[in-house]
Amino acid sequence: MELVKVVGANLRAARAERELSLSETARRAGIGKATLSELEAGRRNPTLETLYALAGVLGVPLGRLLVAEPEPDAEPAVVVNRAGGAELSGQVVEVQLMDRVVAGGQRQEIYRLRVRAGSKYVSAAHRPRVVEQLLVHSGTLVTGPESAPETLGPGDYIRFDGGVDHVYQAPADDVLATLVMRYPDPA
Repeated sequence: MELVKVVGANLRAARAERELSLSETARRAGIGKATLSELEAGRRNPTLETLYALAGVLGVPLGRLLVAEPEPDAEPAVVVNRAGGAELSGQVVEVQLMDRVVAGGQRQEIYRLRVRAGSKYVSAAHRPRVVEQLLVHSGTLVTGPESAPETLGPGDYIRFDGGVDHVYQAPADDVLATLVMRYPDPA
């Protein structure tokens, strides 16, 4: 199934689970009701920023909106080729969901991350106890809590509280990194 259809079905299901109206969900996410309606119908391509806002309002991890299949209990090996994972692009950041796992009361999502050169994105706080971990592969990345970001280069790693506003900035060149997000419980 194509990504827009998967996202639409998952948005509709998550909104129904929380018993939120289309209007209320759109208002809380800061998007138009018509936009949300088109997203849920699978007739509009979502941006990363829009899906992050909706995931926050619905209290679900971003990965829950991107994947159609139920999560398996256990698999011997998972291979996701560069062109295989669900990809989502925003004005500043591109992500590709590589894997997601639920175990021990935690959900973990692994993304390939690209931050465009000369750009900055401030991500609104996720729900409490969400942890973000980044390993930079190339470029210089300014990231972490918006109030105290760190500057990282290739091979550098950071772990921070995703429950506060945080920043992704590539001051000069494109940045390639691995992003691991840990959520406190399956959602």
